[in-house]
Amino acid sequence: MSDITNVIRKELRELLTPGSVISVLIMVVLFAGLGGLIGGEVEKAQALPVFGIANGEYGDVTLEDGSEWSAADYLERLYAGVPENEISNYIKVVDVEGVKDFYELMTSEGINSLIVIDPSFSENVLYNLYTASSTTDLRPVVIQEYYLYEPSGMFGSISSSTVSAVVNGMNSDLSGFLIRGCISPDKVYQFLADPITHGGDELHTIVNGEPHSGVTPQDIASQVSSQTMMVPMIIMIIIMMVGSIVISSMGSEKENKTLETLLTLPIKRTSIVSGKIIAAAIVGLVYGLAYMAGMSIYMGAMMGPTSSGIDLEALGLGLDMMDWALIALSMFLAIICALGICMILGAFAKNYKSAQTMTMPLSILAMVPMFVIMFSGWYGSGAVIQAVTFAIPFSHPMMAMQSLMYGDYVLVFSGIAYMAIFALATILITVRLYNSDILITGLGQNKMVQKLTGKK
Repeated sequence: MSDITNVIRKELRELLTPGSVISVLIMVVLFAGLGGLIGGEVEKAQALPVFGIANGEYGDVTLEDGSEWSAADYLERLYAGVPENEISNYIKVVDVEGVKDFYELMTSEGINSLIVIDPSFSENVLYNLYTASSTTDLRPVVIQEYYLYEPSGMFGSISSSTVSAVVNGMNSDLSGFLIRGCISPDKVYQFLADPITHGGDELHTIVNGEPHSGVTPQDIASQVSSQTMMVPMIIMIIIMMVGSIVISSMGSEKENKTLETLLTLPIKRTSIVSGKIIAAAIVGLVYGLAYMAGMSIYMGAMMGPTSSGIDLEALGLGLDMMDWALIALSMFLAIICALGICMILGAFAKNYKSAQTMTMPLSILAMVPMFVIMFSGWYGSGAVIQAVTFAIPFSHPMMAMQSLMYGDYVLVFSGIAYMAIFALATILITVRLYNSDILITGLGQNKMVQKLTGKK
């Protein structure tokens, strides 16, 4: 057997450890699961929109030649592939007579979008067609749109754009109908080309129970995403970077025998562990804040010319100094949790090279919540995904900014409490490892492991 073959076999034995192989398999499962998650969100975004229509008013129009148009006919053609007995699952008739609080009405009806066709819709169409002598005489033919904005991931707000597309389709369909039935189009050409007044001030999005005109959920989601999406990416980068440094440092200390010297010094093991973790956490927090500042400038430069210009403060989605302090605290605790895990993993590293393969589990734990928060969001995920996401300590700073925007302090404080307990547990476990003989002799020579395996 050649020398190169021997070297290859040696390197493969060192690199293809059970831990590294298991990590790769977990990564495959992770990406398969994320693919299913993203596919599910895309399918929901591409599905026919579900919305309410107020009071069963469909704006029936009958011209002098007897031809008829109705929004109901347009919707029937649009939903032609849906069985008649299932149409009510997509288009729900909602009674809005005398209703002042549309937020309460829509939440009780379980709809996120509502179309309100003005009762004088048909009358104004006929007046504009046959009576109005100029554009100044035209009466508004109004369709109002109401939307509930809910925190979600990348695809969560697309349904609002599809309902707006339905209203645009009604406008085009009515325009074609009127042009075909009008004898003298020159008199009211502007009306014929764009008969329905919609969008703008006739469009309302309800945020945290308060209606705001002229803005869609997709506009808000785009603006929110530009701020909240950078946090998951930065947290993942920082955890992977600092974690790799800590694990590699422990492997290097073992390889250079400096760890043995450190453990012989008259210093409490608790002090050694806490000092290592806190120092690395401070460095990680500084890196994180620096990356966040840099990313914020980058995103501002990239999105500045095309930004929607939505003022999140005016929508009640702004953050104050206390909120930013909570985000920084959540980030700091997440880094400590990550370092605690790294200290435990690093305790089993034989040398610098083996330490490199132990960063994979940490990377997986950091990637899972990042993808969940970005694509479906905490609020748009199912109970199982929420439970898994909550259990991963790195998730909490990723979703803290969005949670604080919607005043969900319970989720933020419960996440901080959970991370504090998790960090304390990892520190105690690490101290226990430092007090044992595992760091010096390795796992195979540990007395407890020998008793469990029957080896001496």
